[in-house]
Amino acid sequence: MTTMPAAAGRKPLHTRSITCDAYERDDGLIDLEARLQDTKPLPITLLDQRVVGPGQPIHQMRLRLTVDRDRWIVAAGAFSEHFPYPECEGAEASYQRLVGLRIEPGFTRRVKQLFGGAIGCTHMSELIPVMATVIYQVIWGDSEFDHHEASRATASSTPLGGCHGLRLDGQVVRTYFPQARSQGSKK
Repeated sequence: MTTMPAAAGRKPLHTRSITCDAYERDDGLIDLEARLQDTKPLPITLLDQRVVGPGQPIHQMRLRLTVDRDRWIVAAGAFSEHFPYPECEGAEASYQRLVGLRIEPGFTRRVKQLFGGAIGCTHMSELIPVMATVIYQVIWGDSEFDHHEASRATASSTPLGGCHGLRLDGQVVRTYFPQARSQGSKK
């Protein structure tokens, strides 16, 4: 394990906090709730002359995705609680376009296509890849998840081979997913 080296003398300028929580619903579906918040340590004056105090949110956006155990998005809701410009409001409705998509490799690229430019909000869209990685954490940690099935799954539906820790020639795959290792060598 490595640790971050000590930093030089400095003063805070901006804080962006992103959190994502997962909840199992009574109906067996999973709610992912993400929040992005931007704050400054000193007051700032926005273009419309509103003053945002130190530690008060400039941006605060939330996104909720309801996902089934196969990672299909069955419901989506976006909420802008704090934003710097009146024109920011109104992008929330476009996030309904996530319903029917599956969280799998290529999902983030698809999100960028759907919500690029003036269609979406860059801050809300920034939450979606975080939510995608959280659903994998939830499902892979689920005692009902079939890890043997994951090792036989196609590259488009499993994170095996998708990072340094789960590389196909690594110890984790060699020990726990030997079928995936042999599939990777056939490609």
